[in-house]
Amino acid sequence: MESAAARFQTLVAVLDDVIVGFAAMGPKDFSADESDVGELYAVYVLPNIQGRGVGRALMIETVRRLRSDGFGEAVLWVFEDNPRTRQFYEQTGWCADGGTKDETWLGTTAPAVRYRIALERPSQ
Repeated sequence: MESAAARFQTLVAVLDDVIVGFAAMGPKDFSADESDVGELYAVYVLPNIQGRGVGRALMIETVRRLRSDGFGEAVLWVFEDNPRTRQFYEQTGWCADGGTKDETWLGTTAPAVRYRIALERPSQ
C-alpha cells in the first residue's frame, strides 16, 4: 500500500530554464472519513507569465495526478476577495461548495472560500 507521504507532490513550471510557477497537492487530511479527498494546497504563476497557459497546464496536471493517486475528489481554499483567481478555478472545473473559514497569511486574516472538484472517472 502506498504511504500517505508518497501522495504529496509539487509540480514546477519552467520556461527558458527559469521557474515561473508551481502547484502543491496531496491528501486533504488524515481523517478516516475523508481519506479519498485530495487538496490543492497552492498554485502560483509569476505575474508577468500569467495569461500564457502556464497556470492552466499546472491545473490540468494537478487534477490528473490527484485522480491517478486515487482521490475521488479534491478541495482548495482561496481568499474570498480574489475574483481573478476564483474565476480561474471556476474556468478549470472547480466549484465553490459553501465552505468558509478565516485564513491567515503573512499576519493578516481574511475570509476564504472552499472549492471542490470531482475526480472520479465517469463509469463507462
